[in-house]
Amino acid sequence: MDNRGLQSDGPPEHTTAPTTKLSHMRNDSTVDLWATVDRSRLEQDVHIIPLQELYNRYHTDPRTGLTSGAVPDARAQYGDNKLEPPKQPSYIWLLFKELFMGFNIILWVAGILAFLAYKPFGEPDPQIANLALGVVLLLVITCNSALNVYQQLKSIKIVAAFSKLLPTLATVRRDGREQQIVTDEIVPGDIILVRMGDKLPADCRFISCDGVKVNTSELTGESK
Repeated sequence: MDNRGLQSDGPPEHTTAPTTKLSHMRNDSTVDLWATVDRSRLEQDVHIIPLQELYNRYHTDPRTGLTSGAVPDARAQYGDNKLEPPKQPSYIWLLFKELFMGFNIILWVAGILAFLAYKPFGEPDPQIANLALGVVLLLVITCNSALNVYQQLKSIKIVAAFSKLLPTLATVRRDGREQQIVTDEIVPGDIILVRMGDKLPADCRFISCDGVKVNTSELTGESK
């Protein structure tokens, strides 16, 4: 489960390690340190592999964390730990796509045939029912497309709002010392210290905890 930005209600300290790709990897990177990482498995097995294998994969240690020299290489390889806001789409383009895609194409064909059945094929005695059917089909297409566009825009706004749930600072262990860093600078392999009331700043795997509880109400909308 994606625990990004959720609030922890657990005991004073828990140690976690980012395990998934936090942003799009740069294709032009030539960092040798991370060349041995199997990128195809980054989002598939990091939650089930043995911890020692996890540490080896990300060149980290649970007691000392990453070294200062490894952090720039990891950031160059994986990028910043932040949600990329979705691009604001063109309302006209969204509506155009909804009007002329999927099941609406069939409705367009049916509507055109209904109008043709009214005139000219229905002459000299056109049936008003054919005209009514064509109008109804056009209304269905328009209403259905407008509703789909509204739902898409609402989803985009929800995704953009997730960035507000993220904390701005996080406590990590690097070079054997606890440090407070900006959450954008967290990289895979960082040992993150999460205390009661903190929000998880990244996709993490818990490697040490005691009776941890996670409040997911901000994502699910549930009261508990």
